[in-house]
Amino acid sequence: MEHIEKVTENLTKDDKDRLMHQLDHCLLMANKFYETSKPEYYVRMKSSCQTFIEMLDKLEKKAR
Repeated sequence: MEHIEKVTENLTKDDKDRLMHQLDHCLLMANKFYETSKPEYYVRMKSSCQTFIEMLDKLEKKAR
C-alpha cells in the first residue's frame, strides 16, 4: 500500500487527465461493443483497456 500511496502522491494533473481520457475511451468502446456485438468494437475495447493498464504500470514504475 505504501508504494501505491507514493504513486498517487506523484501523479500530476496531466497524468490523471490522460488516465481518465483513456479509461473513458475504454468504457465507450465497451458500451459500443455491448450495444452492437461488433468485433471491431471488441478489438478497440481490448486495445484501449490494455493501453490504460500500460499507463498505470508506467506511472507505478516512474514512482519507484
